[in-house]
Amino acid sequence: MAPKPARRRRRSTLALPPEICAHICEDVTRKDLVTLCRTSRSFGNQAQRMLYHTVDLSRSTLRALVSWCLAVTRRSHLAERVHTLSLGLPGDLSSSSDVGKITRALSKCLNLKELTVHGNAFGSFGPSWESTTTATQGWIINKCPFRLTKFHNGYFKNSFLAEFWTPQTEIRVLAIPNCYDRFPAFDDQLPHLVALEVGGVAALPEDRALKRIQLHWRRYAGVDDLSTLSRFSATLTTFNLIQTLVQPHVSTLQILNKLAHELPALLHLGIIETDEYTRVEARFSEVDPLTALAKFPRLQTFVLYCQRITGFSSLINAHAGYKLDDPAELEAFGQAIMQASPPLQRAVVAARSYSGTPRHWHAGSHRREYTCILKRTADEAITSEAGTRFEFREFSMFWDD
Repeated sequence: MAPKPARRRRRSTLALPPEICAHICEDVTRKDLVTLCRTSRSFGNQAQRMLYHTVDLSRSTLRALVSWCLAVTRRSHLAERVHTLSLGLPGDLSSSSDVGKITRALSKCLNLKELTVHGNAFGSFGPSWESTTTATQGWIINKCPFRLTKFHNGYFKNSFLAEFWTPQTEIRVLAIPNCYDRFPAFDDQLPHLVALEVGGVAALPEDRALKRIQLHWRRYAGVDDLSTLSRFSATLTTFNLIQTLVQPHVSTLQILNKLAHELPALLHLGIIETDEYTRVEARFSEVDPLTALAKFPRLQTFVLYCQRITGFSSLINAHAGYKLDDPAELEAFGQAIMQASPPLQRAVVAARSYSGTPRHWHAGSHRREYTCILKRTADEAITSEAGTRFEFREFSMFWDD
């Protein structure tokens, strides 16, 4: 009888070293990571490490949120892997029996460094003013053991976080768009704070050497309202103005002239227009702001995003101008910005256009965005890239050192 051929031994994925599994996990989607968790212990450890490092539950249902909370509460090693966490909480959380589950889960995230908490409504740039609530359950996070470096609070009323600020000595970036009048922390709290987002000029602190500010500003107030910024002129490198209630009596040119006077040493500047609190039906054009940009001698990046502003006319030639809903003219405007400010290394110009009648404009199908990203190369040439989606955080220069 002829001998049977020897069986070829199948190589198991269990034999792969953790370093190889880690490299594989870095090149697959989150959906594939979930699948890899079930293949072997080696893959499971590496896939879970990546899945739980950054967790986004900002748009999840309450059921999905509670399910995640139960998972990390029962398996503390998973909770300890969470570095970045975004939570979208319901406005009526006070009447929910699940608040205790959320609290226990957060208390297990010992190594959490970046936390975002807001409601579950979204606008042009992520969580909208409708999701900025004034929940009073600050005790959910007040005594948590983690030490954050970045905290975005659009959910809890700041006055109910008094116990939270003292132990959080490592926070460098703080976003509290629901703070309109008084900065909530005392002078001896948050000693390493360098970047701050607030909901109004009155909320800016007195004696802080801030490097980056993101300010929500009601444009109807007039440019004199921005005079307060002068106290940060020695340290501020980045400033983003997120405008609401945009009115034609205050122009972008006036705003830039004011900022050039108060903050002449800026490196990064963004002028953003939102449709929150604003009737987009009343649209208008402005005189171009190119002359003001030349007053920033160190400016490296500039972002301009328009919704109600339909275009800019030339200050020199009344017959010349730029229509922002035309991609070719949007690029031409971007080129003019780069030429007006030789220090600029990057300019992002974006606009929202509307189709149909005004009563349809709030529907997503009747809105479209155009973007143009321009960069200056080492040999002083200017390149441009067109797009149809504006991601403010990608260009804001606010969140990262």
